[in-house]
Amino acid sequence: MSRSAFSTVYWKEVFENLRDKRTMMSSVLMGSVMGPLLMVGLMNMTVKMQKDKSEKPLELPVVAMEHAQSMKTFLLSQGVELIEIDKSPEQVIKDKDHDVVLEIDEGFAEAVSNGEPAKVMLYYDDSAKGAAKVTVRRARALVNGYSRGIGNMRLQLRGIPQSLTQVIYIEDHDLSTKTSRGAQFLSFLPYFLIIGLFAGSMYLAIDTTAGEKERKSMEPLFLNPVSRSAILSGKLAATVSFGLLTLVLTVLAFKLTLPWYPFEKLGMSFDLDIMSMALMFLVLAPLALLAGSIQTIIAAFAKTFREAQTYVGLLIMIPMIPSMMLMFLPVKEKLWMMAIPILNQNLIINQMIRGEVVGWDAILVTIFSTLLLGLILAWVAVQLYNREKMLFSD
Repeated sequence: MSRSAFSTVYWKEVFENLRDKRTMMSSVLMGSVMGPLLMVGLMNMTVKMQKDKSEKPLELPVVAMEHAQSMKTFLLSQGVELIEIDKSPEQVIKDKDHDVVLEIDEGFAEAVSNGEPAKVMLYYDDSAKGAAKVTVRRARALVNGYSRGIGNMRLQLRGIPQSLTQVIYIEDHDLSTKTSRGAQFLSFLPYFLIIGLFAGSMYLAIDTTAGEKERKSMEPLFLNPVSRSAILSGKLAATVSFGLLTLVLTVLAFKLTLPWYPFEKLGMSFDLDIMSMALMFLVLAPLALLAGSIQTIIAAFAKTFREAQTYVGLLIMIPMIPSMMLMFLPVKEKLWMMAIPILNQNLIINQMIRGEVVGWDAILVTIFSTLLLGLILAWVAVQLYNREKMLFSD
């Protein structure tokens, strides 16, 4: 009887959720597809802007350029377009008219003729976003190039070899690969996969708990001669199923959008084969049980659908913590870290996209630790509805 009740409740919730087209579009389809498409658009737009900034002739606003005629000649020979401004450099940067302004000190010419360091001022906003930093780097490189040219000329006039000033020669050995460099741009992937999984199960978790209580349909449901555990288990299983469905769609959407990422333009590469996709699903699947269970628990304490939506919506911020941390902080993976749900999935997927070999010990610890916590939370979620006060919205 309990197995039949479980199956009946499960398919009832699945079909009702499938019939709700708005929920399916917002939580499952949009959540799984929009993330990969959004990142494709943002990455291509960023690369295009940076490429335009680096390849187009540099437009450099200048102040008091008459004090540095030799520098002016050098900059013009490099294809730089010098622009006179009618405002102070500080105001130009503040108004975002230009990314950088070069100002020449009044004593520039005298310092150069005397063989002394000459001063120039670069005005820019170091907190500026996007391709503005490309313009600043180009301007700084041109000034440094002019400085090196004058310095080498001074050494030649004094009969001093240029190598005498170079005490240390650095030989670079970059051990990064195209795949590991591509991983820098894919550090968002674990976040989108986990967020999609949480979002896919969120609405059903709310509707089967707070929504049922608000509609007053929970009490008649429990009047049937079946155990509450069977009913709640069926509802929870349906919630978890939609989390898994969103996960599958998100992985597939990312796979299908890979050709649109500008890896070749950046000298990077990345490929997601069937085995990698299967491993990602295997590692993340237990998280669907954890997400569905904890969302059901939180929604169970809410009296209305809207109240539950607020609480569960805040819950989605939790996966952001390890994802954001790993984007900016270098972390050396340890086996004990694989016992921490959400963090462990982030670590393993980051290893995969860097092209590193992930040990099966780490994978198994990740799966079983997440599954164990998910089962505990699922048991708690089911037991909550054995308490009478959880059945009523007022």
